[in-house]
Amino acid sequence: MSHAALVDELANELDTWPGVRIERVTEGVAVVRYEQLELGVLDADSGIAELRFSVPEHDALVEHGDAEPVDSPSEPDVVRHAVHGPSDVTAVLELFDRRYRDVRGDQDAYSSPDPA
Repeated sequence: MSHAALVDELANELDTWPGVRIERVTEGVAVVRYEQLELGVLDADSGIAELRFSVPEHDALVEHGDAEPVDSPSEPDVVRHAVHGPSDVTAVLELFDRRYRDVRGDQDAYSSPDPA
């Protein structure tokens, strides 16, 4: 499966979350928003997801290998995760879930309702 297909899969899943919308910036780049707040950016061309966290949370994610730092002094709170396969889709959804709960002030993880 291609980077673009995996990133599209992520965007389609995130678009089902309450209050979340996907804004296409260019053909391959989309901003994921919860209401007016940015949750992260999906880049289908490079197969990368980037998300912003508080600096302590950013550092913990990098330290535990859950994400990589973005090499930009102006963005010390942004992490990235490459999307190469299904396990990366799961990992990126977990990062978005963490960010989603953070901006909503929720403690419980969000998961899509199971189709009955």
